Order: sequence, then structure tokens, then C-alpha cells
Amino acid sequence: MQASILIVLDGGAEQALRCLTSIASIEPGQPEHEVVVVDDASVGLEALLARLEGDVAIVRTPRREGFAAAATRGLAACRGDVVVALRGAAEVAPDFLAPLVAALEDPAVAAVTPITASAPQDPPVAAHAVALRRADVAALPPAPAGLEIAALCAERARAGRVEACPASVVAAPGRRTGGARRPIDPDHPEAVEVSIVIPTLDAAGERVRACVAAAQATTEAPHEIVVIDNGAPPQGFTAPVNAGLRAARGRYLVVLNDDVELLPGWWPPLRDALDAGAAVVFPLTIDGAMRHDFAAWCFALARETLEAYAVAPGEFLDPDLVVWYQDTDLLERLRRDGRPPMLVERSRIRHGLSQTVESEDPQLRAWIARRIAADRAAFERKHGAAVPGAAR
Repeated sequence: MQASILIVLDGGAEQALRCLTSIASIEPGQPEHEVVVVDDASVGLEALLARLEGDVAIVRTPRREGFAAAATRGLAACRGDVVVALRGAAEVAPDFLAPLVAALEDPAVAAVTPITASAPQDPPVAAHAVALRRADVAALPPAPAGLEIAALCAERARAGRVEACPASVVAAPGRRTGGARRPIDPDHPEAVEVSIVIPTLDAAGERVRACVAAAQATTEAPHEIVVIDNGAPPQGFTAPVNAGLRAARGRYLVVLNDDVELLPGWWPPLRDALDAGAAVVFPLTIDGAMRHDFAAWCFALARETLEAYAVAPGEFLDPDLVVWYQDTDLLERLRRDGRPPMLVERSRIRHGLSQTVESEDPQLRAWIARRIAADRAAFERKHGAAVPGAAR
């Protein structure tokens, strides 16, 4: 076997299908190859993977591991002398494989990357695929999401040259559909379909970077991301969310905790439910705790809801509830109007429960504890002490 094409899938059936279709269209005469698919605890790919059984090798992870760890599992199943790893289910040109295999015949070349059709001048560290000799690499080095190939290229550079191969071309994930990367004209706010508002205590932190990266990778609609750093002194949750909603330009709005990972295909089901008349909708949280009445760590609304349910001009969430209970206050207001939030199970996310209010700073933790007590008193003055779903 000359080559193994290694693909890590974690969701996004349409992109996965385009990637696999492009591989099935590799021209006759290209090097003999096999396909190894790693299912990294994906959501929504069951039917597609069932169709692949018997034609490709499928490796499944017990839980989401990320590209580097999942690809390392896949390497163990590869039999080719050359392994070509694709990041993000990139699509390949019909003749992409032969130039990569040929380049690695030079012993001075330690790794080679195809060029990206939309950015042919990008260096190898920005590539969406990499080819290397299977005997040279037992595992991919750990790296932040999106930088796994860059880390591998840096590691292989210690052993020889790492080159881009202009004769081999792949298409970056999402480019063909134009969804998540569709440019937005800043002079025409109506061009923004959805605004994603993310409040955070640390806009430069790893958690919010991962949250934003997932939003960028999975939102296949013209969108903007509004990050509100409530900084020091902290402002709680309500004030930054209301500020973000005031700044948002989208026809739809999503409020997202910075410890949420949006999964591929998350947005269209929420949009469809809003278009059908729901006031507020929220996705199903997998692999973690889930509230079925209202999981407010990620929820969406249309601009009409923003205007209809604001407690004051520019204040959608009640500013008297600073850190806690603002979600249950909104839930109770919608219940009383006969329009409770709607769970949309076809939309999926992961959530690191309560990471946004956990802190190693004792002063911040003490402030949060005091605010939660004050918020509970304010909530009970407004709604009473027996509201279903209220935190105790």
C-alpha cells in the first residue's frame, strides 16, 4: 500500500460527504491508497458512517479528543508507506495524491503539504493537509485546535525539509459552500444573519478562543461574533449580555457562554424553529448536564423577541439580576406569556458546566457568592420562592 488518506470527522455531514466524495473521485493512475476515517465522537454522522462500513477503515473515539489525539489513533490503523492527514474534512483535487507521494521519495523531505486553492501562497504551517512517511511519526504532537498541522510541521522540520507542493491542491473546508466565511458588508447590517454574543471574564483566554474557533468553524451563515469582556471589576453576566445584544446587527441573535462548543449543523435547526414562531430556542447539550426547560448557556432569538421582551430600552435581561437567575427570570416571563423557550434537539452543543463562574481568585469567588445571594433575593421579590426551575 503506497498511501493512507487519514480523515478525522467530528460532525458536519455535508462537509464530510463532500470530502469523501472528492476522495472517491481521485483519478485512476494515482498511487494505490486506502482511506482511514476517525469518528471523533461525532454528532449526526451515523448514517454516513454506516454507508462507509466495509469500504474504508473506521476508527471511533469514546469521547471527543480533538484532531491531534484522534489522528494519532488513526495512524495506528494506517498501512500505507505515506500517510496524508486531512484537517477539517478538506476536499481534495482528483490528482492531489501523486505529487505528495513523489515529493517524499526525496529523503531530505520530512513532510510535504498540498496548497490550499483559495490561498496558494500560504506556508505549510497553514495547510489543511500534510503528508509524511508513516514510519517517521507515531503520534501527532499536542497543539491548540487549528494549529495541529503547524505543530506537526514544526516537529518534522527538525528532521528535514517541510515543503509546500504546488502540484497538489485541496479546498479549505467550507469554501465551496461559502457559508461560514461569506464576507459581510459592514455598511449593510441586514447582511448579518446571526450575531453570536459571548460574554467572558477573559477575552484572551484559551476557553474563549476555543469557543470562538468552534463558532467560526460551524456557523454556515453570514454571521458576526461579539465578544464582551466584563473584565475587572467584574460586571456579572447580565450587563455584558445586554451590551452585546445592543451592539449586535444580526436578524437573529445567539447568547453563548464562553465554555460552550458549538457542533456542526447547530444553527439551521434553531433558525427554522424561530421562523416557525418560537420566541426563544436552545440546543441539546450532549456529554454533560442538560436542563430541558431552558439551558440558557446557549440560546437564540429573533430581533422581534429582543424588542418584545426587553425589560427596559436596551435591557433584554433584567439588570437587577447580575450574575444568577436572569435565565430563570426570562424563562418565567416567557412562560407567563404562553411562549416558553423551545428545546431543539436537532441542534447539538457541548458545555463545560459553570466554568464561566469558576475562578481561582478568592476575591472574585467571594464577590460571585455575594451576588448570587443578592440575585436570589431580587428574583424571589419579583416572582416568589416557588418558581419551577429556579436554582436553590
